[in-house]
This record gives sequence, C-alpha cells and structure tokens, in this order.
Amino acid sequence: MNENFIKEIEIKNFKCFEYFKANGFKRVNLIGGKNNVGKTAFMEACWINELNKKNDTLVHSFVNMVNAMTLIEQFRHALNYDNHDLHVAFSILKKFNNMSIQSNNNSVKLNIEVKDLDVIVKINDSELGTSLTSPNLFENILSDKKIPYENFIPSCKIDNDLMIILYDRIKENRKRNQLNQYISEFDSEILEFEIINNLPKVFLDSRKQFENLAELGHGLKRYISIISAILVHQDSCLFLDEIENGIHYTRLDRLWEIILILSEELNCQIFATTHSKECIEAYYRVSKKLDDEDICFIELGKVKGEIKALVLDKEMFLFELEQSHEVRGW
Repeated sequence: MNENFIKEIEIKNFKCFEYFKANGFKRVNLIGGKNNVGKTAFMEACWINELNKKNDTLVHSFVNMVNAMTLIEQFRHALNYDNHDLHVAFSILKKFNNMSIQSNNNSVKLNIEVKDLDVIVKINDSELGTSLTSPNLFENILSDKKIPYENFIPSCKIDNDLMIILYDRIKENRKRNQLNQYISEFDSEILEFEIINNLPKVFLDSRKQFENLAELGHGLKRYISIISAILVHQDSCLFLDEIENGIHYTRLDRLWEIILILSEELNCQIFATTHSKECIEAYYRVSKKLDDEDICFIELGKVKGEIKALVLDKEMFLFELEQSHEVRGW
C-alpha cells in the first residue's frame, strides 16, 4: 500500500466530531452508518487533510476548510458590501476554533483568536492575521467561488463545471477512448462523450447526434464523473459521497469492479460513503470475486453520544456479510 495513503486519522472539533480516531484504512474504503452519524464529515476531514498537503498558501488552506464546513455562504451574507455584520462573522469564525485533523501523512491545526476588530488565524502555528475593518482574508473567501474540487464527487447534483475540469484532465492524459468505452458499456446507445459549448453531451447512435447529458438522467452524469475522476487521479486520493446516488442497483457490481481494478492500476486511494444495502452487498461480491485484499468497510455509530468507528478489513467484512450481520451502523 502506498505510504502516502491515509491509513489513520484523528479529528478534533470538526463538524459533528468533538474527538474521533480511527485507523486501518486501505486502498478502497467504503463508509456506512445511520443518517447524521458523520459519514460525509469523516470523509471531508480526510479530504481536507489531502488537499492541504498540496496547498502552498494559508489562505487556500482556510478556504478549503470553509468550503468543507459549508460556511462560505454565511461568510458572504455576513460580510456583504451593503451590511457588514461583525457579530455574525465572529460567531462563524468561532466554529473553527481549536480544530485539528491529523493523519499518518499530514497535520492540519487551526486556531482563531478574535480581539476587538482583529482576527488572528493560525494554521499549523503559522499566523494569518487580518482585521474586519480591512478584511483581506474575507475578501479572498468572498472572491473564491464555491469551486468544484476535482477529487471530491458530492452526493448532490453534479454541476457542469466539475465535469469540464475532469474532462480537460481526461484529454490531457489521453484517456478519452478509455472513458468512452466505459460509458458505452453503461449504455450501448452512447458512442461518445464530449463537452460542447460548456455543456456535457453524449452522441446517441439512434439519433446520430449529440444530446445534452442532462436529458439522460442524474445516474449517467454521476457514473461519468466517477469514472473520469478515477482515471485522472493516479497516485492520489478520491472521495465519493453517497456513491450509489442515481445509479440502478443492477449497475453497482460493474461500477465496483471498475473502481477496484482502476484504483489498483492507478494507485488511487478511494473513500466512499453509502446508505444502500445493495451497494454494500455489491462491494462485498466484487471484492470477493477479485480477491482484493486492500479494501475495508468503515462502520460508524454512536456510543453514549460519541461517534465511533469499527474498521473491518476484508476478512472481517466478508465474515459479517456472510453471517448476514447488519453493518449499516448502530
């Protein structure tokens, strides 16, 4: 397993996690658990850890955290040019205080102090200071749109900007033919995928023309995004939230087969969340079929209000499924 992969993580004061620690992660990691137990938050913490290994500025590090905390719109509202609400801005900032995410390969620590109109942001003890009377830091956040990060495929609707970014990288890596093969396998009616006038389109054999991808449903758009993202993230990490969204259960075995094969070929670590029993069972079947040992299942649950993780390696995971034990949280 790649030494740069995330094998363990410790999270403090991030979203629903007051304190959380887990280890034993593999190349491919599927995360399950009940609603609101922190599956996406756990994955976002891993994502921030990965992003901030590559950042060269403190502002970018802070913006990554703001985006992951989904607070950027609140910042915009509190610090709009018509009505600066400093009290709201302060309260938002305090949500970040004493946050830390530590893994085997990186550490991100955030501390925020508010004194009068001065805001001192410290990331890994490096100081990023600003003042709300001249909010350079906030202007960076306000000007930084909610850009799609190419290594995080969200559970919600996938926007065209993300697909354009991914497809540009597909072309740079000369993987269009490989992508089109996977898409035609998903639907034999589709012969080719392309971005035309900033719109994702597919060429339909029956109509002999390109049609907007949006007309063919969310599942196909999600499938193309997932495959594209894996193809362009060699020697890196990829995060897939609610991986099964929009994809029919009969396609899940083949999707997992592609994910496991490509992730091994490209040395890409995968973290994915799911609510679906069918998705978990497909993951079980395919990992067993491929005899892939570098997989795990991460089951999140609560013990006396505290979020805990049970990390099952392949042997334990297969045993739990074969005994028909419930693995979707407790």
